[in-house]
Amino acid sequence: MPSSETNGNFARYWPWALAAVVVLSVLVRGALLFRRPSRPDDPDNYLPLARSLGEGKGLVFNGRPTAYRPPLYPIVLAPLVQGSETEIVRRIGALHILLGAATVMLTAATARRWGLSHVRALIAATVVACDPVLAAQASSVMTETLGAFLVALTLWSLTWPGLRGVILGGISFGVSSLCRPSLLPGAALTAFGICWIGPGTRRARFGHALILVLATGLTLAPWAIRNLRILGEPVWTTTHGGYTLFLANNPFYYDEVLHGPPGAVWTGPTQLQWVDSVYAAGVGATEPEGDRRLQRMALDVIAKRPVDFVRATLARLGRFWSVAPAAAVYPKAFRLATAVWTIPLWCAFVVGLVSRAQWAWPRAAAPLVILGLTCVHAFYWTDLRMRAPIVPAIALIAAGASLPRRPPRPDGGPPAPCSVSETSPIIGQT
Repeated sequence: MPSSETNGNFARYWPWALAAVVVLSVLVRGALLFRRPSRPDDPDNYLPLARSLGEGKGLVFNGRPTAYRPPLYPIVLAPLVQGSETEIVRRIGALHILLGAATVMLTAATARRWGLSHVRALIAATVVACDPVLAAQASSVMTETLGAFLVALTLWSLTWPGLRGVILGGISFGVSSLCRPSLLPGAALTAFGICWIGPGTRRARFGHALILVLATGLTLAPWAIRNLRILGEPVWTTTHGGYTLFLANNPFYYDEVLHGPPGAVWTGPTQLQWVDSVYAAGVGATEPEGDRRLQRMALDVIAKRPVDFVRATLARLGRFWSVAPAAAVYPKAFRLATAVWTIPLWCAFVVGLVSRAQWAWPRAAAPLVILGLTCVHAFYWTDLRMRAPIVPAIALIAAGASLPRRPPRPDGGPPAPCSVSETSPIIGQT
């Protein structure tokens, strides 16, 4: 274990070490972007929304105002989407590289504010820089890269003491939810956590929790007001939830994947039938009503097939926390590299989770954010990509992992029994 003198010497080189990790983040994402074609990979149609915003039309898709996608990512993209496709790819790639670098720095800053050593903070930053699930998303026009940055920003905001921390944290939660609504339950769990383990008296803790919730809600309010004015209902997140719930819980998927061969992937005619049913549900309905119709259809399937729903839930959790992506979609070499990276990370992550220090404030916010996103994807459509935004939280918990230490006895005898409050590091120096 490094001595205090060694750790102090490392602190002198800390800015350079962190700069090296930031450069590593840039190189990893740049290499992945270099391998991608020049045409934008935009499976969720964020580019048309961004162009509509850039032209001053608002969030409009196919000529109709929409709340189908959360607004923050199109707003961020709006200044970047004029010009040729090659230029757009380069600009968005540069944006994602910058966001990745900023996420690395925020993760390191949060680790230090948690009281972790320079070594541990550097390890957390390195995980964020190199994690294959997060880094791979830099090459797609999707919200994972921005979402990870906002999660890191939220955890950093919550490290500030007193009202500043809960106000900044609530605003960050609200902004995060305008990027990825699935992060919103993490705000509720964090508010609950403040009530029980936050600093100060019980009255102060409940007051801080309320302020966090209010700051989150006020940040979301302009979006809800816009939707009330344009769509006729105060949609606080998106009108996409019913679709993703029905996508994950429909009879075609249950029959073809749950009751299909191992490793089955849902494709072919049954998927087209499901798409037809989705279009039919939206006929003659406003966008919010169409969302509710799909939600009711999904809940009807769940009620009629509860055993399949339980099986599907376990399968979704398995995909969300899998050590490697699906064999039917990704090449073997990438899957192997991801597993080699993820397995030791998961070991440190689990040890970090069971540490008593991890459940003190503000460190407890990280597992609560992770729990919130995990709960969402237990019911809604998911895959390994969906956990990319919480990689900073995972990295921080893993970097803080420690095992009980047996201090030597003063008489030189065998080590004394473990003390819960005394720890020795798995990674780096406490």
